[in-house]
Amino acid sequence: MRAISQTSPAKDFTPTPRRGVNVSRFLTQTARRIPDRTAVIDDDHSVRWTWRELDDRAEALALALQDGGVGRRDTVLLVSANHAEVIQSFWGIIRAGAVIAPPNAALSTEELLSISSDVAPAAVIVDRAHADFVEALKQAGFTGAVLWIGELPHELPSSSGPVSVERAGYKGSSRREVVRSMEADGEGVRSSSAAQGDASSPTAAAAARDEIGEFAVEEDDPCWYFFTSGSTGKPKAATFTHRHLGAVLMNHRCDLFPTEDENGASLVLAPLSHGAGIHMLAQVFGGTPSVIHPGGKVDSATLWDSIDGYEITNAFTVPTILNRIVAGYPADRGPGDHSLKRVIYAGAPMLAADQSRALQRLGPCLVQYFGLAEVTGAITVLRPEEHGTIPVDSAGIGTCGRARTGVDIIILDETGAELSSGEQGEVCVGGPTVCAGYLGRADANAESFAHGVFHTGDVGYLDESGFLFLTGRKSDMYISGGSNVYPREIEELLLTDAEVAQAVVVGVPDAQWGEIGIAIVEQASSGGKSNAGADPGADPSADPSTAPSAGTDPSERLRALCKSTLAAYKVPKEIHFVAAMPVTAYGKLARKELRAEYSQGRGSAR
Repeated sequence: MRAISQTSPAKDFTPTPRRGVNVSRFLTQTARRIPDRTAVIDDDHSVRWTWRELDDRAEALALALQDGGVGRRDTVLLVSANHAEVIQSFWGIIRAGAVIAPPNAALSTEELLSISSDVAPAAVIVDRAHADFVEALKQAGFTGAVLWIGELPHELPSSSGPVSVERAGYKGSSRREVVRSMEADGEGVRSSSAAQGDASSPTAAAAARDEIGEFAVEEDDPCWYFFTSGSTGKPKAATFTHRHLGAVLMNHRCDLFPTEDENGASLVLAPLSHGAGIHMLAQVFGGTPSVIHPGGKVDSATLWDSIDGYEITNAFTVPTILNRIVAGYPADRGPGDHSLKRVIYAGAPMLAADQSRALQRLGPCLVQYFGLAEVTGAITVLRPEEHGTIPVDSAGIGTCGRARTGVDIIILDETGAELSSGEQGEVCVGGPTVCAGYLGRADANAESFAHGVFHTGDVGYLDESGFLFLTGRKSDMYISGGSNVYPREIEELLLTDAEVAQAVVVGVPDAQWGEIGIAIVEQASSGGKSNAGADPGADPSADPSTAPSAGTDPSERLRALCKSTLAAYKVPKEIHFVAAMPVTAYGKLARKELRAEYSQGRGSAR
């Protein structure tokens, strides 16, 4: 980067510190605009809230957290399966000026304790299914407040009433007395006529809260610790600030579902702890209600019950779930016979064959984006009108779209030099959607944010029109006989076979070649590729119903397909068939686990 000109009048300029916009203000604005329109539907728990009710519940929770001793930038750990009160928790924690830390609820107690030690929670919001974790956390020394999902505060307290939770040094005091005592103790909270007057009405109470700045934040105050999937080790906490998260939510609105409003409905399928949570929060701009998929089981048999029953207009999902949506779509219905306007999918590359099938069945409603936790999902977008119009590249790989609004994509080589269009290198990102860094991980920050941009770890190239083509991940690459091999090219080719539902290629140790490629294949059912995206809990071991049929050798057929197109060193040395491809708790193909399983006893240990 060029040095600052020493003749510039701005050579010593630094921005003036200023109050930021608490992201929860977007909720209040929508609640004022359409107070009586539906905001949340959770029929499993008999919940239907309006935007006014959601805003009031967020406020009540924020005040309870503050009264319980949760200060600005303190962590509130949120561990729960999807529930209406998880949505309340997101807004309430952010409003309190605290930092939401929502790990995947499917993690083990040991994994949750490890994450807790990193973020040092001042309070925990948790569902009853994780009572054992709460006890383990207390035994580890946690003394903060515990609030249970299903029992969260929902009424705004009167400012003249007693505080609802013990606050150190002020137990038993009224809110007005707390404000005066804090001022006397030098805590920087100024009293005012509004704070001292009659605040029995919600309007007066809100005015008092605004005056004393209970919910005020600075732009760069953290508000969310977004945990990486931990595929290469212990999850890291990517730190989102109010300025950053506000930009991300507006970016989602602009690029992914720009026309959605209070007349639509958004289906919540994935855990709200990750990308689905971002998608849920961004619905606030249009006032679109979030519908939590009943039953929790995401399969072909129930997906269309929700889509049709709630007249869903947008949904966030991953390729494996999108495949199930396509597989479950009734055969007698056409591309226009549903309510979906935008089916947004991300989380893993979608193979070209699956994308084509989804487009054929559902019509022009697909929206793809590429993003990672550290960039909050906001790197590229492939809009509905672009699906099916951009040819795949020479390796059969389709594009994941162009740069999102306000985002810059840079392709760098191993020295950090920027590459030109068509040249393959590491995909790096700059712009307001990039997080502020990892919490407490200076080593990871130095590596991932080298050269002033975020390094995704993905390999790809930009074409002349700005479309990004991903050719693999640096971590997925293996070296066979001295040559680099990126599995995605091979997987795309295998998917062109009509009898292949899903395919994963991994590199495993080999005494002669260093590493060799192993292809793991899930075969399609006899009716076509409707088996794609089998249930996460399915047994991945071989099964007679999906074994090669008598008299054929699908392994040799697939190897011949690879030999017809690929260089010899890229052709998998072995092909194994499974009944159902295993997936992670995040809904992604369990590549790491497959690599470990098929590496056992190989190489020097063979």
